[in-house]
Amino acid sequence: MSQVAQLDASSEKIDKEAMLSELVGRARDLVPVLRERAQKTEELRRIPDETMRDLEDAGLLRCLRPERVGGYELDYGCQVFIAAELGRGCGSTAWVNTLIACHDHLLGMYEPEAQDDVWKDAPLHTKLATSWGIQKVECEEVDGGYRVSGHWRFSTGIDHCDWAQLFAPVPQESGPPEPRIMLIPKSEFTIKHEWFAHGLSGTGSHDVHVENAFVPKHRSLNMSLLKGGPTPGSAVNPGHLYKLPLWFCFSLNLSCAALGIARGLMENFIEQTADKHSMIFDVKVAGIRTLQLRIAESAAEIDCAELLYTRQYEEINQLGRAGEELTPEFRVRYRRDTSYAALLCMRACDRIQAVTGAHGIDKHNPVQRAFRDARAVNAQIAVMFDANAWHFGSVAMGEGTGDPRI
Repeated sequence: MSQVAQLDASSEKIDKEAMLSELVGRARDLVPVLRERAQKTEELRRIPDETMRDLEDAGLLRCLRPERVGGYELDYGCQVFIAAELGRGCGSTAWVNTLIACHDHLLGMYEPEAQDDVWKDAPLHTKLATSWGIQKVECEEVDGGYRVSGHWRFSTGIDHCDWAQLFAPVPQESGPPEPRIMLIPKSEFTIKHEWFAHGLSGTGSHDVHVENAFVPKHRSLNMSLLKGGPTPGSAVNPGHLYKLPLWFCFSLNLSCAALGIARGLMENFIEQTADKHSMIFDVKVAGIRTLQLRIAESAAEIDCAELLYTRQYEEINQLGRAGEELTPEFRVRYRRDTSYAALLCMRACDRIQAVTGAHGIDKHNPVQRAFRDARAVNAQIAVMFDANAWHFGSVAMGEGTGDPRI
């Protein structure tokens, strides 16, 4: 029995590196079945129930959950390497697995009482969603907590989740609203199925509606406490993972699916093309030099993206474990590289999609699905290169940056 399999059956502490390696292997084993279900996933506009069970049974959703409650508590960025495999089979599945997993990371920063509400007596398969996409919200502080009503957009995987963590600014008598996240059980929110997207179509990123819900004080988390350093959850989760600056780090979760998506596109294209002959010229397509150059350049871009992600993984955890301050220079480079890695993956996909011909635009072709998924990743505002990378140039030129996310 492997070390990770042993942990699945007990609370024994194990080597994190070995654990990550096994989880990546489990993700790799799922790729063939994810490819078979990718079209169904897109048509359902959410992850099929059987795929969610596979992710749960493999333990992939628990990679960032505190070890004390049955998680693996791996280093931040482990989700990159898992998504790099899952995305080869289905981009939407890679996105959903990453987002649901990182929501455990967020819950690990809440007051211990809130964590107990979710994890103490619940099965290992409890899942949480989030949404920052406020369409409208009414929130007031009342005795013992908050009274919340509102509508939020883009809540990934919400159909499968038991709780939602929803951003709700709380008005103050003076000054700006207090930025808070409200932890709300499924019994108190309604799902509005409004996700109709051309890319990442199967993520089930639907809307959430809440009507007059009471949120106890301990289930509300002030986002100003998540800028780096001990959080309310550090009382029971003392590891560095739950002391990282959440808002600054979060964009990695929205970016990393691009790596697996680009790998899957390349693999499918090569498989489709290797033995193909041109319908017009009597030549083997695989022997065309310009096509070979496109493959080489796209493969190099994907490898460069992986190197950028790997550097982020190594550095953020080294600094976090040492308790060192994340300097402005590091922060803007981290955000630049998170965006640029996804951009490289999209460019790699674009270059290959451009030479797929009429077959490449067939809706059942996995190449065009990956092409759309890669563009959808880069459309996310926290990933979009133009919206994030300018901070690096600004700091380099001595101008600083006023962005509170950084």
